[in-house]
Amino acid sequence: MIFIVSISFFALIASEVVLQAVVRYFRKDFQWLITEKDEYPEFDKDAFIKFIQSSYDKELGWVRKPNTNGIERGKYGNITYCIDDVGSRKNTITGETSIVTFGDSYTFCRQVEDSQTWQVYLSKELGSKVLNFGVGNYGADQALLYYQRQATPTTTKVVILGFVPETICRIQSYWKHYLEFGNIFAFKPMFTLENGELTLHKNLIGNLDGLSDIDEAIKCAKNKDLFYKSKFRHFQFRFPYLLRYLLNFQRHSVLFYFLARKKIFSAFRIKNSNVENAPFSKIMLDNIKHSHDMYGSSYACNLLEKILVKFCDEAYRRGHKPLVLVMPQLIDIKII
Repeated sequence: MIFIVSISFFALIASEVVLQAVVRYFRKDFQWLITEKDEYPEFDKDAFIKFIQSSYDKELGWVRKPNTNGIERGKYGNITYCIDDVGSRKNTITGETSIVTFGDSYTFCRQVEDSQTWQVYLSKELGSKVLNFGVGNYGADQALLYYQRQATPTTTKVVILGFVPETICRIQSYWKHYLEFGNIFAFKPMFTLENGELTLHKNLIGNLDGLSDIDEAIKCAKNKDLFYKSKFRHFQFRFPYLLRYLLNFQRHSVLFYFLARKKIFSAFRIKNSNVENAPFSKIMLDNIKHSHDMYGSSYACNLLEKILVKFCDEAYRRGHKPLVLVMPQLIDIKII
C-alpha cells in the first residue's frame, strides 16, 4: 500500500514538472497560454514607447493618428493604409461628406487597401464622400466616445456605428489582456451600469508618466474588469498546473495537440497553412462562442443597449441620422 502511494505521489510530481515544462515551451510562441507571470507581464520598453508614439490615446486607449500610414499583413499579402489629416482613412473620392463612420476593424476594413474599403464603394454609389474613423479592436463604447469628441463636416447627414457581434465582450473589458491574453498595451475606457445609467470609467493609463504607473493600473483593472476572474484566472496555469489542466481539459488538450503538430511540421520544414493557423483558429472559435453566450446576460445586453441609445441621442443632438451596422465575422456565420 505504501509502495503504491509512493509511486502515485512521485508520478504526480513528475507529471506536474513535465506539464510546467510543456507550458513554458509552448508559451514562448503562443500568448494564449498564460501563467502566473502574466498577472504582471513584462512590458518591453522599446515596444511600449513605439505604441505610445504611434497609437496611444489617453481617452480612447488607442487610435489611428492623423497623417500616419502603415502596412499590415492581409490574407493575400501586405496591405497599405493611410490616415488623412483629420484621422479618417484615405478616401480619394471628392465631393461633400454625407456620411461619417465609426467602429472597429470591420469599419476600418483592415484586410483591404484604401481604395477597396466599403466606404469608398459607398462614396462612388452616392456621389459624395464617406469618412472612415474605424479603429481595429474597438468596442462600441470606444467608437461612441470617438464620435462624441470628433468634429464632423457640416454637410454630414448620416453617422454609422459599425461593429462585430463580439463587441458585447469588448464593451465590458477594461484591460484587453484579460479578454485577449497577451494584448497588454490595450488599456481602454469602460462604461458600467449604475442604477440603470451609464457610468464612464476613464482609461487607466490616461495620465501615464511611465512604466512605473502600470502596476497601479493593473491592480485597478483586476477589481473592475469582470474578465479577470471569469476568463483570465479561469484559463490561467498556476500551481498545481495539473489541476488547471484537468479543469480545462478539452481546451488545453486541443491546444497542446495543435501546437505540437505545428512544431513538428516546422521542424521538418513542411508548409501547411491549416496546421500553422490551427492554434489561433481554435482561440478565435472559442472567443466567438464566448461572445455569443454573453448575449444571454441581461446585464451585458442592457449595457450594449444603453451605449447604442447614447449614440443615437448624440447623433440626433448634432443633427445626424444614426445608423447601427452589425457586421458578423465569418466564424459568427458558421456557428449560428
